[in-house]
Amino acid sequence: MATVIRPIRVFKMGAVRLPDPAPDMSPIEAVRLYAPSYPHLANAELDEPQLIGEELHYAIKLEAVKTKG
Repeated sequence: MATVIRPIRVFKMGAVRLPDPAPDMSPIEAVRLYAPSYPHLANAELDEPQLIGEELHYAIKLEAVKTKG
């Protein structure tokens, strides 16, 4: 009998690793749960995931802050 192993999702924001707060949610919805602690994640996007060992790594893409000068 085959066993299916679900990879552990990890969200990466630079050198910071954020564990998956809600594995049953979509990746972007799970990242949005961190918005109260990291307000800039409310508008973040995710890169395509990379499988590293048994972990699925999602790099968080942050929009550059735009200022009118």
